[in-house]
Amino acid sequence: MTAKKKSAELDQTAREEALEKVFIDGPDKVELVNGIPTSELWSLDATLTEYILPRIKAFRTMKRHGYPGLVKDSKTDRDYSSDPDECEEAEWENILFDIEKGFEAHSNLIDGDASYSDKEENEAQRLVEKGLSLFAKHYFQLWD
Repeated sequence: MTAKKKSAELDQTAREEALEKVFIDGPDKVELVNGIPTSELWSLDATLTEYILPRIKAFRTMKRHGYPGLVKDSKTDRDYSSDPDECEEAEWENILFDIEKGFEAHSNLIDGDASYSDKEENEAQRLVEKGLSLFAKHYFQLWD
C-alpha cells in the first residue's frame, strides 16, 4: 500500500467519523451532526435568517465610525446633496436598509403566520432576492 493510498483511507475514515450522528441523552434526545443540532439544519435558510437579521438591525442602529466607499452605477446613483461623502453615506444606509428588509421579508415568508396574496408574496420574494443580493455584494463591507 502506498503512502498516498493509506493517507486517503485515513482521510476517508476521519470524514466518516466526523459525519457520524451523535445523540445527546436526556429527556429530549438531540441529534447532532458535526456538533450541530439537526433541527438547525432542516431549514438552514431559516436558521441563518434568525441569526443574521437581529445583527443587521443592530448594525444599522449602532453608532458607526465610517462607511465603505461605494462605486456608483446608473441604478444606485441618487442625488442626495452636493456633498459626495453625504451621498455615499446615505447610499450605504439605503443598502443596509434593503438588506434588513430582505431578511425581514424572508423571516415573514418562512414563519407561515401571515397569509399572502400572490402579489404580496411576489413582492416579498423580490425584497428577499434584492436583500440577499446586496448582502452578498457588500458582505466584506459589513464592518465598523
